[in-house]
Amino acid sequence: MENFESQQFRNELAKEIKNAPRDEREEILDKAKEKPDYWQARGEKISERQGEEEIDDGLGVLVKKKTLWHGSGISGIENFNKAEEDTVGSGIYFTSEAKDAIGYARRRSRREKDAYPVIYESSVENMKLLNLRKDDNVKKVLDGFKQILVDKLKDPDLKWNVQGVFQGAIEAITSGKVGSGNLREVTFGTGQMFSDYCKKLGYDGLITFEGGEGDDVGSHDTFLIFDPEKAKISQEHKIL
Repeated sequence: MENFESQQFRNELAKEIKNAPRDEREEILDKAKEKPDYWQARGEKISERQGEEEIDDGLGVLVKKKTLWHGSGISGIENFNKAEEDTVGSGIYFTSEAKDAIGYARRRSRREKDAYPVIYESSVENMKLLNLRKDDNVKKVLDGFKQILVDKLKDPDLKWNVQGVFQGAIEAITSGKVGSGNLREVTFGTGQMFSDYCKKLGYDGLITFEGGEGDDVGSHDTFLIFDPEKAKISQEHKIL
């Protein structure tokens, strides 16, 4: 449901445009589109019309159509590629709220000279996603993934540094302390394997929670789509 601040922003913008001369209205709207408040309000309005259907006894959700947001410091992206760094798996990362994507865009734009923050309004359709926003679901999935890791450790040609990563992930699962919000304690370093395991379970991606980065992004939901080609870019938006 759209919050009060977003609704107030939309109402004030609509009033400003209505009261402005016709030849100034487009400029007012264009300037508003550079503000985070505009995209947050737009995202919340869109989400009111989009839902999820529980499947597989609550282990997953079916997303018929959903608008998602990706923050970047790079303009002109036409098709997504897999993220260079895996935190909860291998694929392309999104969030359901524009404000969180904007935080990532600002952070990433500071890494490159002459870069500026942009967010990509994107859409996915008819996808089965693992619902790892629930601790019980995380435990169920990790119990199966643990056996995959144990079997991999039996490979006599496994490099010592990879052994360490696998052993650390197994210890994290065994501790019982990994849930939604700290999934990366298992998947950071095993992202491709974890995505492959989830795909074998019949899912196109997953949803979980992450802690964010620095002061730019707080705790937020993460939508990870394993195949970047299944996420379509609708629009690119430059942010102030």
